[in-house]
Amino acid sequence: MKNPCCLVISMFICCGAYAYDNKVISKLAPYANYSFMQNKEPTLSEGTQDLDIRSTNCANKNLSQYNAEQITFDNGTRFPTDISKMPVDFNSYSIMEKHKNPGLNVRKLHEMGIDGSGMSMAIIDQPLSPHDEYNDNLVYYEEFLNEKHMNNEGEMHGSAVSSIAVGKTVGVAPKAKLYYFAADLTDGQFQNDEVKSRTSKYNASALEKIIEINKTLPENEKIVVVSVSAAPDWSRDPEIWNVALEKAKQAGIFVTTTSIGKEYGFNDNGVYRLVSQDPDNFESYKQTNWQSGRNMPIEAQQNTLCFPMDHRTTAAPNGINDYVHYANGGWSWMKPFEAGLYVLAKQAKPSVTPEEFFKVGLETGYYSEKAKCVLVNPVELIKKLQQ
Repeated sequence: MKNPCCLVISMFICCGAYAYDNKVISKLAPYANYSFMQNKEPTLSEGTQDLDIRSTNCANKNLSQYNAEQITFDNGTRFPTDISKMPVDFNSYSIMEKHKNPGLNVRKLHEMGIDGSGMSMAIIDQPLSPHDEYNDNLVYYEEFLNEKHMNNEGEMHGSAVSSIAVGKTVGVAPKAKLYYFAADLTDGQFQNDEVKSRTSKYNASALEKIIEINKTLPENEKIVVVSVSAAPDWSRDPEIWNVALEKAKQAGIFVTTTSIGKEYGFNDNGVYRLVSQDPDNFESYKQTNWQSGRNMPIEAQQNTLCFPMDHRTTAAPNGINDYVHYANGGWSWMKPFEAGLYVLAKQAKPSVTPEEFFKVGLETGYYSEKAKCVLVNPVELIKKLQQ
């Protein structure tokens, strides 16, 4: 593997807001090229019941058999002009704009000044391309990739998780600084074995670098949380990740992955929201379709803190002003919401720990029988921490 190029760049202030640091932005991956999707045939995924028509020309297609709950689309999607060939009551502009809202009244916290100002977080995920949603927030970018992925274009995960965490219009912590690390979960070996094909070494190297960077930062600028929309310990070499994770814990850095139950003993989950419903209304949320029927005992439900993950509009990887609406996000979209909210909690109460965050989150949250868990209540959580 080549030595990753990196450069710590401080941001500068312009007109009262962070301005692009082009030396950081220039390190990012090229924009994704979605031209190959232009003429693909719309096909409904059997598993997620998701119709992915991002950047697809559907002008002459008949989409009337689908509904708004199923459709993932972006600015490049061309819909039929004949309304009879469209899903009933489908308005792409309305859906795109409505679901830029993080939900659960997070924007009320922003109005109170709890917006991530002065805070720092990190993300370990796929290669990242530039976007207006988070370019202002980026202070660092480095890649830990295998040889085959060097110089790859930006991928959908990177743009989505970054904007959910710190996006200026769609993010939970829109004023927080972002340290971003692109890291592979595989190295091309053992392709016929799902576990062996995964390696934690790249994610572990990124986490080790975060720990080293943090040692150089002033106390009030340290990275407080790392969002990882994956489970690096689910690999052939989990011990490499676990060593780095333990160092991060000792350094006071909260690392939230999709294996948080194993790594911290916390119970979290994601919840689904109907596309027609209000992101700020707690009654809008329910259990996801793919988890339906997997009901935990009531005691376990009441000890599980949930965050939004589906029907989210995020930054897209194929253009600086492009957006995408995902019908299904999965746990990958939950993690940056959780991490972003932890940033807000640390802003409100610098001494808060991951344990207190989850404890108070459960105490102030909204138990939902439909969602089979406790929905986090960001406003009440922050109020309780400030007492």
